[in-house]
Amino acid sequence: MPIGVEGKLIDYEEQANHITFLYYEDIEEGYDPVYEDQVVRGRFEEHEFYSHTSAESQSFAFRLAASVDENDDSDAKKIWEDYLFVKSFAYPDYGIGSLGPIKPPRKAIITIGRWLRKVGSIRSPSATFSKVCDEDGYPLIIDVKFQLRVINVDPRSYREVRKIG
Repeated sequence: MPIGVEGKLIDYEEQANHITFLYYEDIEEGYDPVYEDQVVRGRFEEHEFYSHTSAESQSFAFRLAASVDENDDSDAKKIWEDYLFVKSFAYPDYGIGSLGPIKPPRKAIITIGRWLRKVGSIRSPSATFSKVCDEDGYPLIIDVKFQLRVINVDPRSYREVRKIG
């Protein structure tokens, strides 16, 4: 993936809430088809059949970087808030007060350029903070990593795609 391709992390329910980043690492994708053995009457060897596929997951990493102008003013607080926005997807939403209903973590939409758009839940967010900070102590660079457990909202098979097309 070339450096400088714009990506977005968007709140699935409130799509006006989003952050923009420059994508800088490869995407790792994983899913695992599961096959089970079955003994069929009249055959000596076991027959293997498809059971299911595990949930698809993708690992993302991107950099949030503050800009510094000639007056040494930075938007480091803004990238800190962007990092907190990413981190907020990993926690459940609590209702008003301690007795309110607990909702599962919000879903996110990840887009990178025009070719990638995935919907899912964010797992295991982590960050590396640069030692260089602004005058208020906010880091100027934050490298963010997380896994997205993908929720399929698109057709899953060629047959389903043909029906739509």
